[in-house]
Amino acid sequence: MDGSGFSVSDGSLKGRLAERLRELDLQITAERLRATPDEALIRRLSREKLLARDRVAALGGCAMPRWARDSPNP
Repeated sequence: MDGSGFSVSDGSLKGRLAERLRELDLQITAERLRATPDEALIRRLSREKLLARDRVAALGGCAMPRWARDSPNP
């Protein structure tokens, strides 16, 4: 189990996403530590990390509830 509450070794989608989040964190950190970091690469990796976080949240039932998605009646 990792800090997010699910096992990475179980092969589940959540586990694979958690592993990918860790990989992206390491890649972003390594790129920022370079003498001349590639800002475009950092932006791309950061976007991918946000998408992975959103998927984990959606799979965990933290998605936006229907009442918040529906537009209010005029």
